[in-house]
Amino acid sequence: MRNPLVIACLLVTGLSVALAAPPDIPRLDWQERSDWMNVKTDVTPAAIGDGKADDTDALQAGLAAVTDGKTLYLPSGTYRITRTLELKGPVIGSLIVGHGRDTRLVWDGEEGGRMFWSNGAAYSRYVGLSWDGAGRAAVGFDHASKLRFETEVRHEHEAYRNFTGYGIRTGNEQQLASAEILYRNCLFENCGTAVAMLTFNDYNNTFDGCEFIDCGTGVYDMKGNFYARNCHFERSRETDLAIGSEHGDSVRRCTSVGSKRFVTELGTIAPVIVQDCHVAGWTDPEGAVHLNGAPVLMFDCVFTEPPSANPPVRLARGGQQAIISANQPEATDELIAASPGSSVTVIPAGKLGGVIRDARQRFLRSEVSEPTKVFDAKQDFGATGDGKTDDTNAIQAAIDAARGHGQGAVAYLPGGHYILTRPLRITGGGYTFGGAGFLTRLIWRGADGGTSIEVVDPQDVTLESFAVGHHDLGPVTAGADIRQTSTGGPSRITYDGVFAYGMYQKQPDKQGIVFDGLSPESVVHAIHVQGNLRFRDSARAKILIANSYEGTVSIEGEQTERDGFLGFMMRLTTIAAPTLHVRDNHSVVMSDFYVEQSDRHLLLEGKPGNPPGHVTIQGAKIHTFTQEPLVEIHDYAGRVFLGPNQFYVEPKEPRIIATGHAPLELILAGHFLYNVTPKFELSPAVRLTAMENQGLANAGLERPEALQAAATALDDLRRLGQVDHEINGWR
Repeated sequence: MRNPLVIACLLVTGLSVALAAPPDIPRLDWQERSDWMNVKTDVTPAAIGDGKADDTDALQAGLAAVTDGKTLYLPSGTYRITRTLELKGPVIGSLIVGHGRDTRLVWDGEEGGRMFWSNGAAYSRYVGLSWDGAGRAAVGFDHASKLRFETEVRHEHEAYRNFTGYGIRTGNEQQLASAEILYRNCLFENCGTAVAMLTFNDYNNTFDGCEFIDCGTGVYDMKGNFYARNCHFERSRETDLAIGSEHGDSVRRCTSVGSKRFVTELGTIAPVIVQDCHVAGWTDPEGAVHLNGAPVLMFDCVFTEPPSANPPVRLARGGQQAIISANQPEATDELIAASPGSSVTVIPAGKLGGVIRDARQRFLRSEVSEPTKVFDAKQDFGATGDGKTDDTNAIQAAIDAARGHGQGAVAYLPGGHYILTRPLRITGGGYTFGGAGFLTRLIWRGADGGTSIEVVDPQDVTLESFAVGHHDLGPVTAGADIRQTSTGGPSRITYDGVFAYGMYQKQPDKQGIVFDGLSPESVVHAIHVQGNLRFRDSARAKILIANSYEGTVSIEGEQTERDGFLGFMMRLTTIAAPTLHVRDNHSVVMSDFYVEQSDRHLLLEGKPGNPPGHVTIQGAKIHTFTQEPLVEIHDYAGRVFLGPNQFYVEPKEPRIIATGHAPLELILAGHFLYNVTPKFELSPAVRLTAMENQGLANAGLERPEALQAAATALDDLRRLGQVDHEINGWR
């Protein structure tokens, strides 16, 4: 309670005190959609949401009615829950949505209970829900599937408070994995463990813009792997991040204040990357970061307000291999306290630096914009979505209406299968074109080689929550699912939850999302996309792919001016051939690239006359089934940096091939070679550097140009961080 005497004194003296509001998720001011099932009006018994009535039966009745592609809507209110709620699958493409901080679910059941069980829901989304365990519930949300593999799940604008065990738990007694979960703009407060991944196959979890306050442990990963970026931690009683992962992890642009530790590594086989993190006031006198043996890359990190004069980073196991660059420890000249036998390589500082300026920087957004007006293609313009009728005209009419209205309007497609015989045209600005999720599907039945959606010079347009050209939709004959082009002026677009052709297809140049001839003033932000991504003559645009899944990335074009930027932050590819194809000596930066069960991985090609390029890739796992070359390079000139990654089990002799006469710096840094031995077949024009790889001896480090090339690769990753913060408005 604030002291009234102090308040009176401040008033008398004319002083004022600005009290910082506690962090919270945003209020989401939705306009209810035509296909949403409202728990207060469309469910029997109806929910009350007054915080007094027991709403368990009503919410469970609503969840029982959630089938493929359906949405359950919880209007503003406080919903009292006394038993576990279950979303029982198998189900795909469902959405559970509320109004953010104004939709509260509060536990009033038995001590040690769990509030919600996700049992086999893939491509599902949970948006705008505030969960409160009231200090009695042990688990807020349980991903524990017994009915189907859960993939590409999203938790967004959610809060989890006051759970004695876990805010979100994944893997407890599961029979089928829950993987590829994106946690975006979520708050975890006063939980035993905020988020835990407990078993194998719970991989590719991404935390972006989240906040963790007064928890025992922030993120606990025992057998999976994760990527944390732009997250803030405060006062974790044990550690902010506990890492016992099966595959590689990264912690980028995160901040921490007053926790016992920042990172505690429990495993020994998964490389760890820590980039541009600021840590202040940790309480463990032995250090803020405890590492246990797997290779680590740490750069641009700042450690202030230490509890002792000990170095902030401790290498606990002999034989640890580390790569460091441009870190700043306070109160000690040394960053690392190393055990005997450890090996450390220092990369010189680059031309760029980090983007984080203070350990108290936060990223959680308490205010976001939602569509102000809904133009419903079915309800307002007569679309059917029956998979038989030509809906092109009706959908285009909805798009045109949203464009004409502007001001954040949305052209909305309820769940269904919509036939297109002509391209939809997206141009102009100030609106969204979107659907209900994975089961809002656009099916091309026009001329062979056509384009389903043409995007031309978008001005603050968002495409969201639909599938187009997906292989599940029958014969696919389009030349492109989405083709974005430019007439030369500025443009800006966001892709969020867009599923295109390419998953498991091994046809890298077929359909997908095509970026063709984008101008120097074009900005593309892909928050979540799936499928083939094809970039043609767009090397002057600024393109950020935050989270992307499946298919092949291909990059090509003869343009010689290449002053733009193409960067990926999280990429998963399985069953592809290849996973990445770079032609014409183009450049790309990829910070967390996870590959498994593919035929081929990287194919890089150049030819005389192409300007030198640079490919910078860090990853989590590399796993292919064939003896095809893992990395194949033909006359690519410039620099290729393959950073910390795990070469996993197969193939036993991964082949890395480079042919031709183009001069190339090839750098392998910080990898864990899991019972494999690379086989190099390199032309004399290739200069190989190996640094701090477990299972591969150092080589080439005596050359100053090798370390300088590594420094420019870290600058690529710094530039990726700059673009991330610039596009997201954190700078």
